[in-house]
Amino acid sequence: MGRTRPPLSKRLQLQVFRRDRWMCRWCNRPVIFGPVMRLIERAARIATKDPLSYYHPHWTRADAPLLDDLGAVLDHIEAFSAGGATAEDNLVTSCCKCNVRKNSAPLERWAKRPKHKPVRGKYGEPQYWDGLIALFVALARRDPNNLTASERQWLNLLSRSTHGES
Repeated sequence: MGRTRPPLSKRLQLQVFRRDRWMCRWCNRPVIFGPVMRLIERAARIATKDPLSYYHPHWTRADAPLLDDLGAVLDHIEAFSAGGATAEDNLVTSCCKCNVRKNSAPLERWAKRPKHKPVRGKYGEPQYWDGLIALFVALARRDPNNLTASERQWLNLLSRSTHGES
């Protein structure tokens, strides 16, 4: 029977996302903060009344193609299932696709697998990309009664961390 992975604190997740500048460590694509897509979909549906494919809780391709490909997740460098620690130095920002493709492969095997061609910005790398967390904060503050418990925790952490705390 395998070990039970403890949940990652939102503070630790935010530290890793910020350290990696909201870029997938494996393919160098900018990633998107998942909770913001639910708020974007809600705002857009209210405005347009159209069915949209911006968010799904399981990030399915049919219902959330951006999250299915570019949703920000944390990946263990050395897989938890292989004994890797759930610590900041063993975690990296990953897009959902790279995380699924890597699975529990050790780095030596992962390096040999075909993957997204690493992206290089024509005019350099993004300097101020935040994974859309500023938009999340703005939308969450606009309609706080419709936030999930997890989104309220994110809002609280993000509001504190933008005012000098971390």
